[in-house]
Amino acid sequence: MEREEIVAALLKAAGGQLVGRVRLQKTVYLLDQLGLESGFDYDYHHYGPFSRDIDNAVADAEAFELVEEKFGRRQVDGARYSIFKLTDEGYELPAMIGRLDGVELQRLLQEFQEANVTVLELAATANWLVKEEGQDDWQESLRRRKGRKVNGGRLDRALALLRDIGLPPGTVEASA
Repeated sequence: MEREEIVAALLKAAGGQLVGRVRLQKTVYLLDQLGLESGFDYDYHHYGPFSRDIDNAVADAEAFELVEEKFGRRQVDGARYSIFKLTDEGYELPAMIGRLDGVELQRLLQEFQEANVTVLELAATANWLVKEEGQDDWQESLRRRKGRKVNGGRLDRALALLRDIGLPPGTVEASA
């Protein structure tokens, strides 16, 4: 599957749209950990795992008129955010993408869209610290890197999300 088709398939499975670049990045990263097999490469950046390949895939999907990126503004502070929309309403969701079937993909995307974006960021980062960096004290590293974002029960919700989808370190309880 070509990378622009992956983007279109994810948007189809998400109900036609996905809001926010951070959400898109963390969603695709977590899906790759679950078997999406996108082939995208990731590095660690400010908001956790990041792939320039995803940005390029969105640009390709726009060029092929599969998706469009629109922009909104938060009411609270006017900050701009992205809204990714599937433009081809007749696009059919493939039965399988990597090792994920369409029904499972839809379920996961719904769960990720319902999650607070900071919780999704913490979940992806915690998984990265364990799987990619092999950190034994991933909680301390996460707290150092994310600061106050781990407070207010968000770290517990991130670990619950990881536990629900079967990814590490979701089986380890956190104390926030």
